[in-house]
Amino acid sequence: MAPTRTSAAALTPVPATPAPDAPPVTLGTFRATPLARAYVEQVLDSGRLSYGPFSRRFEERFADIHDSRFAVLSNSGTSALHVALQALRELHDWQDGDEVLVPAVTFVATVNIVLHCGLRPVLVDVEPDFYGIDPDAIAAAITPRTRAMLPVHLFGQPCDMTRIMAIARRHDLKVVEDSAETMFARHAGQMCGSFGDAAGFSTYVAHLLVTGVGGLSTTSDPELAATMRSLCNHGRDGIYINIDDDKGHDRATTETIIERRFRFERVGHSFRVTELEAALGMAALEDWEPMIAVRRSYGDHLTQRLAEVGDRLQTPARRPDTEHSFMMFPLVLREESKRELVNHLEANGIETRDMLPILPQPVYADGTLVDVTRSRFPVADWIDRNGFYVGCHQDLMPSQIDRLADTLVDWCRTAPRTQA
Repeated sequence: MAPTRTSAAALTPVPATPAPDAPPVTLGTFRATPLARAYVEQVLDSGRLSYGPFSRRFEERFADIHDSRFAVLSNSGTSALHVALQALRELHDWQDGDEVLVPAVTFVATVNIVLHCGLRPVLVDVEPDFYGIDPDAIAAAITPRTRAMLPVHLFGQPCDMTRIMAIARRHDLKVVEDSAETMFARHAGQMCGSFGDAAGFSTYVAHLLVTGVGGLSTTSDPELAATMRSLCNHGRDGIYINIDDDKGHDRATTETIIERRFRFERVGHSFRVTELEAALGMAALEDWEPMIAVRRSYGDHLTQRLAEVGDRLQTPARRPDTEHSFMMFPLVLREESKRELVNHLEANGIETRDMLPILPQPVYADGTLVDVTRSRFPVADWIDRNGFYVGCHQDLMPSQIDRLADTLVDWCRTAPRTQA
């Protein structure tokens, strides 16, 4: 039923275009801070672009913040996930066609890396309020060939890893956390990325830490860490991964390393990244706490502002005993298709993106790669049709956050209701 309208003013829609001087409400941000510029200058002055001191510092600091012993730097969050799953397959002798459970709402990379590893992705529906893989739906998807789960921490909030890990232990499944969209957030007192066997993080444009391109795989298993590092470097023998590895040894050891420099133990990839990205990452890590504080403040403010239209528009719910880093601000129209609202926001200078649909992707449509039958995933189907996200990053001004809220509230009050 349409909301009651009490005045002509309430029927007046917001302008189709923003004021000429209104800055766009963007999804992500990057600013070259003085520290970032100084670190990049250090790299350029050093003449060292390949893996070096900034890469090592970035890995060590990131792992420490995320309650892990090791981090392996690579060229994307996708690569970080890929080598984690490939390393687990190699170390545990999984066979072609063995199954990995993946949520039915995620970025396509989560599904694709399973396929690239010669494994079969099996979709599981997601929670209607938190959007993570639904623990209540996992058991029905497990078969004798299930080997692992890939829970995805979407939009800045960790999944229910307490229940997920209990299921994994009960069924002897490995767990790789897709944490591309979530950093610096705890669930049950523990950092995202530290629950499973490994995790993959992203530092791509518009993410929480931005290096342009980049990713990190985390783990506390030394054998898994060494295997992932080898896979990022063409499958190279771990005795010589970078140009510092043949320095500081006695003569006999050095000669052994020299002999094995071009020895490759597995089919790997060129997933390496440069010192320039690591320098940007180190600079960003210096400011992660105030950055997250601003995002959380904006997330809280938007949630409060939009509460008055909560009958029409669902805002992000907070999982108990779980932090939210608000990489973005997801929204779902409860009973309507999102297209009219999305187009209205875009016309008003507010960037949007769909909430990571998997089911309608053309590449999966014939069902040969993954079963995307909509009726099997009703929550994901609802999110695909009705859900999108907007930005709430630290470089937006409070006035922009209020303009975003005003535009959403005004539309929800005045736009006719339509069928989904």
